[in-house]
Amino acid sequence: MKTLPFLLFCLNPLEPNKADPDFEEEYLAGEANGFSCLFFDYDALVSDGSISIAIKRIKQSSTIVPIIYRGWMLTPQQYKALYDALLAKNYCMVNTPEAYQNCHYLPDSLKFIAAQTPKTVFEPYDGSGSIERLLAKVKEFGSAPVIIKDYVKSEKHDWATACFVPDASDTLQLRVTINNFLQLRDKFLNVGIVVREFTKLKELTTHSKSGMPLMEEYRLFFLRGKLIGIYNYWEEGDYDLAVIDPAEFEALAQTIESSFFSMDIARLAGGGFVIIELGDGQVSGLPDRMDKSDFYRELGILAAFN
Repeated sequence: MKTLPFLLFCLNPLEPNKADPDFEEEYLAGEANGFSCLFFDYDALVSDGSISIAIKRIKQSSTIVPIIYRGWMLTPQQYKALYDALLAKNYCMVNTPEAYQNCHYLPDSLKFIAAQTPKTVFEPYDGSGSIERLLAKVKEFGSAPVIIKDYVKSEKHDWATACFVPDASDTLQLRVTINNFLQLRDKFLNVGIVVREFTKLKELTTHSKSGMPLMEEYRLFFLRGKLIGIYNYWEEGDYDLAVIDPAEFEALAQTIESSFFSMDIARLAGGGFVIIELGDGQVSGLPDRMDKSDFYRELGILAAFN
């Protein structure tokens, strides 16, 4: 008999028997497609550092069963704490802590996608000295345009002041943009600073609020190397109706050391695709316009086990 893994959602702090409002639609779609759902207290883990309180509502399982988390991002340290605590209750998360970091941190992903993604340099941040080391690495970009981000996130909605630099050889502008970025990220900075070559992509439109350019991007999800689906990344703009051949991405997925991950791709201005980044499938957001029920139906087909 085929059985589905459990799904783990962040609970609603005001109504602990319900999912966090931002994941309510996913929770309902999961239940409708046959998944059993559990809740944990995200704030207890992330804000208070109390893993025992975070999972106190989860009862011990009599046998080891798989579980897939769908919720807010966790640092690798927080993820490991959750992974170990759940395993002690006989719930085995779909990705090990090592697999989680493989796709959560861009520098860790490069060993899988370096040949298919824009040129990238990075440096852990520990003060002004690390910026100088990073600037030395940036020289290899010459005068190419670049974008700034940390190991996980950018400040793309502050595109002109904290993300995009038109000329990487303009060291003054690069410093200003990096400092703006660091001020915005502040205590939420993920490990260090990443500089990536800005590749010319096919444009969709301009974001109605931030003014940043939106490109034709897609988010793919994979489970155990199998494609779950391809979804439009942005909510604005008219997407090209041309069919995407996923063959090259499915082949690459076999080499990525993660059981459940997302892959963001974008159409190049001159045709073809480039990989923007990977993400752990448990904390990668589902685009608003996609059919959540369809996602969980396909996830269930691939996730079922004997």
